[in-house]
Amino acid sequence: MINYEKSPVKNLCKYVFAFGIVVATYLVINPSNAKPFQTQLTEKGIPDSLQLKAFEGYYQFQNDKDDFLQITAKGNNLILKQLWDGQEIIFVQKSELEFFNDEKSFPLKFSKDKDGAITQVLAFDKDLWNKVKDYKPVIKKEIRLTPQQLKVFEGKYRFQFEKGEDSFLQITAAEDHLVLKQLWDNKEINFVPESESEFFCKDRNFPLKFIKDNNGNIIQMLAFNKDLWERVKE
Repeated sequence: MINYEKSPVKNLCKYVFAFGIVVATYLVINPSNAKPFQTQLTEKGIPDSLQLKAFEGYYQFQNDKDDFLQITAKGNNLILKQLWDGQEIIFVQKSELEFFNDEKSFPLKFSKDKDGAITQVLAFDKDLWNKVKDYKPVIKKEIRLTPQQLKVFEGKYRFQFEKGEDSFLQITAAEDHLVLKQLWDNKEINFVPESESEFFCKDRNFPLKFIKDNNGNIIQMLAFNKDLWERVKE
């Protein structure tokens, strides 16, 4: 039979109980010391949603003035939205200035100025984005082109995302817009005209600009203001 009076379990319980009284008494006498415990738990546990608000805003790509990201705080995470295609990516906080998306192995590292304000974010350890204060989304205005005017843009276009590997798009004319079909995955995107040679997608910040030769024939298509697609002669 276990001698309860000499049981190590009972002695341990008595020790824990006594230690709890000492800690509680210390915090009552020194209430200011309770705060560091709460702060430490917040930093190591759930991020403070109010602190995450400091990261919110628009960020402009340093090497391309037409590319923007929008970052917002939602709950305990940051949401990164690519304004050129509307894609959203959720990031979890790993340290004070570092966040990570596990699905895409996508790291974000923010920078502060001397006053503690967020000024930049480094994506994928290589792409630097500057936080901007005066960003205003460009509002595009749709115009109407006739089916005959839209017909001249039809055709297949070629581009190499990787050297030596051709990718193709197919452009077809609808009644009042163009349909872009990505031939590698058959995804279709609709574009409406804003001028006689420029188009945009209503659902995302995706511009197209067609280029003519001296005879007025369409020979190229500029996508995202940077990717130049060659029209394939058929």
